[in-house]
Amino acid sequence: MKKIILFVHQGAELYGSDKVLLNLAVGLADSPYQAVVVVPLDGPLVTELRRAGVETHVVPVAKVSRALFTPKGLLSLPGQLLRAGRAMSRVMAGRPVAVVHSNTLAVLSGAVWAALHRVPHVWHVHEILLKPNVVRWSFPLMVRLLSDRVVSNSSLTTAWLVDQQPRLAGRIATIWNGIDRGVAPDAARCAELRAAVTADRPQRLIAALVGRINHMKGHLLLVEAAGILWRRGYHDLRFLVVGSFFAQQEHFLIGLQEAIAASPARDCFVLRGFTESIWDVWDACDVALVPSTEPEAFGLVAIEAMCAGKPVVAAAHGGVLDIIAGEQTGFLVAPRDAVALADAIARLADDPALRRRMGEAGRERQAALFSLQSQVGKTIEVYQQMLATGK
Repeated sequence: MKKIILFVHQGAELYGSDKVLLNLAVGLADSPYQAVVVVPLDGPLVTELRRAGVETHVVPVAKVSRALFTPKGLLSLPGQLLRAGRAMSRVMAGRPVAVVHSNTLAVLSGAVWAALHRVPHVWHVHEILLKPNVVRWSFPLMVRLLSDRVVSNSSLTTAWLVDQQPRLAGRIATIWNGIDRGVAPDAARCAELRAAVTADRPQRLIAALVGRINHMKGHLLLVEAAGILWRRGYHDLRFLVVGSFFAQQEHFLIGLQEAIAASPARDCFVLRGFTESIWDVWDACDVALVPSTEPEAFGLVAIEAMCAGKPVVAAAHGGVLDIIAGEQTGFLVAPRDAVALADAIARLADDPALRRRMGEAGRERQAALFSLQSQVGKTIEVYQQMLATGK
């Protein structure tokens, strides 16, 4: 009988940490372990998990957010934990759990349930939280107090956690996210998307920014860089922006639309919402952009683009420093520097041979370092170590 890994997650979309959970849960199918997943709401992640045969339940989950560090947040926490704990116990119905795997710092109920039931707990950290100060030090402290082992998604994430809580150094494993494409490119869909984005002028270069529309993904910086390129005479570029915003954060999309409308490069932008057919985007584009204005813990879109053989232009901070080999698989540019971003895009636009060389080098690097097989295997090693030692 397989041992159960109980995954606790905070959402049900298909962005970075959601995809990591999906990949891990499905990747355990051929191992001695079985994934059971609990999430607080329905959504594309639930659909994909169930389609893959992963037992998935929609139940209350106690979340951790900046709002928790307020009197109102602290007063509501016990009730949230109680409801979430009861729901998790109903899901398991007495079945033994080998390990509780909390996916992201945004969930607390998995850690508390594991402690109460004396089950080994691993916290999978996908975030680097630097401000405000209370968040920067309190989250690593929470991880130290409530986890037996920690999985970090990059060397930068590990450095942040250990810098705040040095005692974590002996029980943290840095495991890079991995992907397995699993599906071949669809030439017809790729051609259709290129035609739509380029207005039937396929020679136009498409640079894609894929990700949540928020304050840190660099959308407004890209608009500034596009304006610089337009004034330099690059009028045939197309910038494909793919992604949606968090609930009640429509102002980020409105701000982006207003910035585009005011830009001389306004006609170069194509905005599309969230898509489940992300490989069509990577196959259709020529360049991937990751211009984050704050350091991100990893950068799953970068390895997706590399898997599709596309060069990546990324801001040189955060976990992407583990991913991109500068001047080999793409360009690492100064963060928050629109001119540097424009310069890198221009170099790739001017040199198709360079795009091909960097894209192929990226494909090879992704296969060697960021495969799903590697990530699943290393995560299983963590489970085995926990079960062997009881922590």
